[in-house]
Parts: sequence; C-alpha cells; structure tokens
Amino acid sequence: MSISAAMQLGALRDFLIRLRCHDGPVLLEGDSAGFIGYRLGSGDDGAFVEWALKDGSFTLSTDRLGLFPLYYLQDGAELLISNSVTLIQQHCKLSLDQQAIAIFLRLGFYLGSDTAFKGVLRPQGQLKLLVNAAEQRLTVTKPSFEPSLHQHTPARYHELFSQALAQLKSVSLPLYVPVTGGKDSRHILLTTRQLELELASCYTVRVLSPHSNQDVSIARALCQQLGIPHQTLDSEQQLVQAERDKNTRTNFETYDHFWINPAGQYLASQAPGLVLDGFGGDVLGQSKIVTAQMYQLYQACNWSALLQQIAPANAYYQAYFAAKPEWLPNERQLLQRLQHEMEKYAADVNPVKSFYFWNRSRRAIAISSFRFLNGHSLPFLPFMQSQVFEFLMTLPNDLYYSGQFHSQCIAQAFPEFTAVPFATGEESGDILNLPTKFNNYQRLLGEILQADFITVAMRPRALLSCLRSHLSKDRAIDFFYFFRPMIYLNQLQQMTSHPKPQRLRRHSTSGAVAKPPLSAEA
Repeated sequence: MSISAAMQLGALRDFLIRLRCHDGPVLLEGDSAGFIGYRLGSGDDGAFVEWALKDGSFTLSTDRLGLFPLYYLQDGAELLISNSVTLIQQHCKLSLDQQAIAIFLRLGFYLGSDTAFKGVLRPQGQLKLLVNAAEQRLTVTKPSFEPSLHQHTPARYHELFSQALAQLKSVSLPLYVPVTGGKDSRHILLTTRQLELELASCYTVRVLSPHSNQDVSIARALCQQLGIPHQTLDSEQQLVQAERDKNTRTNFETYDHFWINPAGQYLASQAPGLVLDGFGGDVLGQSKIVTAQMYQLYQACNWSALLQQIAPANAYYQAYFAAKPEWLPNERQLLQRLQHEMEKYAADVNPVKSFYFWNRSRRAIAISSFRFLNGHSLPFLPFMQSQVFEFLMTLPNDLYYSGQFHSQCIAQAFPEFTAVPFATGEESGDILNLPTKFNNYQRLLGEILQADFITVAMRPRALLSCLRSHLSKDRAIDFFYFFRPMIYLNQLQQMTSHPKPQRLRRHSTSGAVAKPPLSAEA
C-alpha cells in the first residue's frame, strides 16, 4: 500500500472475514486488518473497504457510496464478510432467493440489498460495522445534498472534474484509459492530457455485430489528434464461457459486460496500475435510459405505467419460464417492491435517476470495474469523487433532460476536438467465424438441454432457433443475448445444488448462544 497526501491505495484482491460475534469479536478466519481499494484524502471518499480487530473491538467501514462490492451473511453466531460470493459459498451452503432472482430476470438488476442468495446482502450505501463485548452495530447510510448550494454550469462541471483527476498527480502507478465513442471516457482522456498526466495505455475493445465498432474509429481519431498510442483489443469470441466467467466474477449481479473480457485479459498482462473508469457519468449527467417520461410518471405516482417503462412484460419470457413459474415475478408484488424502493428517493432532485444509480449503476455496472474489467489494476472513478458526484446528483432536471449538458461541457473545455463525433452506432461489429460459431452453438445447445425451466414444448423451438440463428450474422448474437438468463440460472442451480464447502476447523464456540441477526440501521 502506498500513501500520499491525496490518495491512499490498497490492493485489489479477494478476501473473506469470518467473525464470531458472541461476547466480543473472535476472528475465525481472515486478516485482522486490511485496506482494499482507494481512498481520497483522509475521509470516506473513494471506493474501498477497511477493517481492523484491535483491543477487543472489530470495526469495518466502506466508502461513502458503497461502491466497493461487499457482501455479508450471518450464520448463527458467525458473521461472514467478503467481496466474493464464491468465497462465502465455500464456507456456508447457500440457497437461492427465488423472488429476488425473478425480479432480477425482469429488471436486469437487483433491488435494495437483495442478491441471488438468501441471507447474503449487499449494503445499499456506506456500511459501518462495530462488534465488541458491549454491542453489535451495523449501519448503512447514503449521503444527502442541498441543491441550492451549486452553480450548475458546464464550466463548473469541468472545473470539478479536473480537480478530481488532478489528485492522480501524486500517484506513480501506470494509468490506463479505456476509450469509447461516448462522453465519459472522452472527458477523462482529454482532461488527463490537459493536466499533463502520463498515460501508460489507451485501449478500445472491438465488439460483435449487431453492435457497432464505431468506438474503435473514434478512439483512434482522438488518440491520433492527441499524439498518443492506442491499442485495439480483439472482440470476445467464446460467448458462453465468457458469460459464465462474467457471472461468477461479478457475483451474479449483472447481465452485462461479458464482451469486455478481453480488457480484463489485456490488463492482467500489464503492470498493476489505475484504470480511469468513466462509471456513472452517463446516468448522472446525460442519460439515454432515464427519460423525462419516467420522471413525469413518478411525479404522478403512476407506478404501473412506470414499471412498464422500466421493465415491460415479455410474453415470450412468460412461455419461456412456464415450466418453472417461480422465476416469473408476481406482477402485484413486483409493483409493490418497485414502488417501495423508488419512494426512498422522493426527496432527491430526480428520484428516478437516484433509483437507477443506487440499484442499477452502482451494482449491475460498477461491479464489472472491480471484479471483471481491470485485471489486477484498481479502478479509479472520477465521476464518483464527492464534489463531482454531489454536483451531478443535484443537477436541475431541465439540464439533465436537455441531452446536451455533458456534451456542452466537453465542447467548451476542448473546442479543438468538436470535429470528432460521438458514437452513433453506424459501423458494423465483428462476426464469428464458422468454427467459433459452431463451438458456441454446441455449448449453447448443452445449456438448453440442461435447463429444467424450459418447457418440453419450448425445448424443440429453442433448439431450432439456435440452429437457425447461424443464417444471419446479427441474429446469432441476438439469440445469444436472449438466452443469457438460461446460462445465468443454470449456473446458479449448479452452484447451490453441488456446493464444494472448504470450511476450516472452527474455533471452539462451546456454550455460545447466537444473538439476533445484525440489522442495518438506515
């Protein structure tokens, strides 16, 4: 770990703490102290988890937004804490939370503190834990903001963003920038050059059709104009295996991001450093997902119409899961659950944006930065720096829904780059060659045959669709995307049906009586 006035850097590794919480903490497994991730200054800004057992007291805390992925499970008198569900599963037999999974399959992300596993919770914000002989206290909090304190102009946005990246001047590690055709990575790239930060590598991952490789041409144009080298990474070809690897590494929190597996492989071959990650800039500043119509429906408390905007019902899925209806969420319960979660953000400037950030972005998107994308380098998230984050969370809705605020910020700060367009998806992506295509089909057919939730009537249709999809270069990938839930459920059922516990011998707990489970205090 290196320490500077501006930044504290830890490792990026998997860990597990097994703690007996009866009559004072007893560490049964894991390090007695640790710091993982990065912290800005001496407070709770950054993305980290820190813990220590000292003088009969165990304390643990995370960053202010709960960005660093962390999970906890109480098993009798014991508390398990880890950034890896796989490590938790090696010490405790897990069972599936069918209701939470059903909602995930419909929405594409988990709500609140839910995970795919009963009893395994992901904190909804900053987690603080204290265990000693006198008390056991677990709290989860989120920051609140005063909108009137901010002057929301493009110039102020860039000023705060520059200050966030300027903190890297004290870091001697290699800096890596993934460059796309979007706004977030461009803002990072151009600002690092403006600050004269030395970059070790800029890279872009090619993708498969029907998705576009316009990111590559735009990234090359930007880097050429800047006079810096650019690395193009080949597209992911082994679809099923990459999907399975992604599910495991991201703790089953997301459908997304199997395609960035080559970025993780590339960075694993490079010297450990910091990856300047554009996470959060889109959803907080200029989103295509969070629409003005959603905001209007929220203001009108029209929850059923809002649900259809966020996650419209899919008749094919209804048939798809007919053999196992437990994977289909009850519509009334889903509506109640969604309303309950969204009402938590009623006091925010834009409750819908807040809902998406805390439930989807922070969990289903950021998880890949820490668990899948960066090899053995740490992600650095400048849009999450406290002043930038507060500025964006309090952005007035007229600016947010203008669709131009972030674009104007970049154009004003870097007028010499306005001729380079943002991506519109016009260039074709890669295609699978025949040997690779049929290898993927073979793997996918195997997944279909073992999927007990596909009805007998649907199984031949699924098999034929798989075989026919090779007739179109686009349809092959569309078909694969549609069957990601099948791979996801197959893995979950295999994981919980055939666990491989590697539990170490417990310390003696004779006479110990488990206290009531720790409950989060919001």
